[in-house]
Amino acid sequence: MKAGMYLLSLLILAGVRPAVAGPQVDWSWQVSGRAEQLRPQSLTGAALHQQVQAMDTRLDASFQWDELTGLAAIRSRNIWASDETDADHDLILQELFWQSGTEVAGIPLDISLGKMRLDWGVGYGYRPLNILKPYQRNPVGIQVEEGAGVAMASYFDGLGEWAFLVSDAGWARETTNDYEKNTRQKGFGLRRYALLGDTELQVIAYYDQIRRGLLGASAVTVLNEAWEIHASVVAQHQYKAYRQQSLFAPVTLETAHHAYQLLTGINWADMAGVNLIAEYWYDSRSWHHSQWRQALKRSRQLAQNQATSPLALSYANGLNHENIVQHNLMLHVSLDSAAWSQWQWSRQYLWLSNFEPTFDVLISPSDGGVIATQWLDYTLYDSGQASLMLELAGRFYTGRSGSVYADLPDKRVILLNLKGSF
Repeated sequence: MKAGMYLLSLLILAGVRPAVAGPQVDWSWQVSGRAEQLRPQSLTGAALHQQVQAMDTRLDASFQWDELTGLAAIRSRNIWASDETDADHDLILQELFWQSGTEVAGIPLDISLGKMRLDWGVGYGYRPLNILKPYQRNPVGIQVEEGAGVAMASYFDGLGEWAFLVSDAGWARETTNDYEKNTRQKGFGLRRYALLGDTELQVIAYYDQIRRGLLGASAVTVLNEAWEIHASVVAQHQYKAYRQQSLFAPVTLETAHHAYQLLTGINWADMAGVNLIAEYWYDSRSWHHSQWRQALKRSRQLAQNQATSPLALSYANGLNHENIVQHNLMLHVSLDSAAWSQWQWSRQYLWLSNFEPTFDVLISPSDGGVIATQWLDYTLYDSGQASLMLELAGRFYTGRSGSVYADLPDKRVILLNLKGSF
């Protein structure tokens, strides 16, 4: 009853736009019901329940007033949960920054100062160049991402942009695990972006207390109206990673040297609205196939004895790396709602003009693990100023027996999301 009243209050709030003198405020909201099927035993230990159902909500407010921009969210998790997990409510300031132009020694500069989400990455499934703070790609449920503290000066020339910045990822208060807490960086760097014909180029040099020096680059080239290719590469001097010790010692977070991340991909889109993406990426910071095989074997062995079961759980820390496995292959296909009018067979079904399906498959080539995701979006209402959308999403963790993805705690997650904006 309490959860129902809370949801009703949220929807009432979402239906009334406050009269604000000054800045224009845009609102968006989401109600998400999820059903999870859990594996009885996994790297994180024995599941307390085979199935869990829960409901989450989110209300966002974004505003711009003169040279000030902000974004805040009220997120409520488990307002109702079948396993009686306590609800928690958070007010999260995602962004709040000031931008203005000035002139120094006759050089025009754009100045940015505050909490910002800077997304320099190139790619769909993974973006190596999101070096200030990595963001979760393509979530199926409610996800709130915060920016980092940034002071940046940008100069624009005939080819693109020069930017010098100082940043502090500690401005983001939300952390999900110890790995994220121990890899918050504070540093400074220089970025160069240039547009040369049909090719976008980017080079970044950055230094912080975690990586002790990083170089990154990316390129995006449009070949013709249908084809595009993109690539990113990052090399860093140091990094934090979990290291496996002897059998009867826990996994520990340590500093290691010399890491590389690279991504390459190709994108094809046609005039009908079909979009296909294929990407491969590699992350040397993650555990490789033999390390994961050893982790799974040791975890099962140690879990059989109550005295050593805490050691077994320590191997789950390997799941907290930015990428779970080193080698990754992503296949993506999506269909724009306007595409249905291009085919004779679909024109008679008018409701399809509001329907957008998306499918992703993430494959671990080393061990045959698979994560398959679907989003089925249907626009119920869209006036240009307000919208309402219903989404059925599902993520399935499977693959070859003994693969990491087939040993994750979740077996599958199904979500029904109701989203709106006004």
